[in-house]
Parts: sequence; structure tokens; C-alpha cells
Amino acid sequence: MNSEPNRPVKELVAAHDGFVRALALRLAPAPGLAEDIAQQVFLEFLAKEAEWDLERDIKPLLAGMTRNVARRCWRERMHTLPEVQRELAEHICQLAESREVTWFGEEEKVTLRRCLDRLPARSRRLIELHYYLDTSSVEIAEQMEMQPDAVRRALFRLREQLRKCVRQFLPERSA
Repeated sequence: MNSEPNRPVKELVAAHDGFVRALALRLAPAPGLAEDIAQQVFLEFLAKEAEWDLERDIKPLLAGMTRNVARRCWRERMHTLPEVQRELAEHICQLAESREVTWFGEEEKVTLRRCLDRLPARSRRLIELHYYLDTSSVEIAEQMEMQPDAVRRALFRLREQLRKCVRQFLPERSA
């Protein structure tokens, strides 16, 4: 494959640019990453242009690629989180699974509960459904009349809020 994409491929990319960017914006694990995700999708699409049937509608292909790149972006982001943030996310998951939490002290648990109590009722309901009742984002979306992607974004934002709240009350906590 040559380094310069052929004209039909360039036209297809240009025609679907808005679609991919809008989808990347919905799937981005954090604000500001949508542009990176969209660019990566197009880079991967162009790198494998010989594999694609360009006579068919490529929207489903681009949608799948966008989801995959967003998932990779999420995994990479999770690997680079500071230890305290990872511990908080693990703690919430462990609470959801009702497992004994040994590394999280009583002070941190009380602080997390205090932070949870400060959330609006709808946000607490999202946390309860997802972490305590192990409800999928699709089921939560149906119950709360939301889109599944909106549920996932809301959960991400809530985790961020809880992390900040715990850090605010426990600034001297060492990892």
C-alpha cells in the first residue's frame, strides 16, 4: 500500500468525518479525547484500506472501529491512573460485589459513604444500580429513561467526582 490514500478513500473519509467525530464524542472516556479517538479511527481505517469493501456502506465498520478505539483509550487511561484513583474504583467494585475490602481503611470507607451521600438522588441511584445491584448500563438506561452511552458517561463522571471528594477529605492519604 502506498503512503498516500487513493481518491475514493479520501472522499469516503471526508464524507464520514462528522459521523465518526460525533460517535467518538459520545464514546470518549474523558473530555478532550474525542478528537484523538476520531483521528486514530481514520488512521487505522487508512492503514487497512485494502481490506475494506469500499462499495458497501462503511458506517457500521467505522462505528465498530470507533467503539474499539474508545475501549482501548479507556484501558490505557485506566492503566495510567494514580494508585489512589485505581484503589477507589476497585473499592466501589468490591462494594458492589459485597466482598470484604481489606486495603481500604475504615476512615476511607466512611469518607466514601459521606461523598456518596452528597450526590444528588439520581446519581446515587445510578451508583446503586450499577455497583450494588450489578445492573448493566443497558438495563439502567431502560429504568432511568436514558441512553446506555449516557449511563456510561454519567458513571464515569460520578467516579471522578467521588475520587475528588475522597481526596478532598483525605489529602494526606498515601498510596
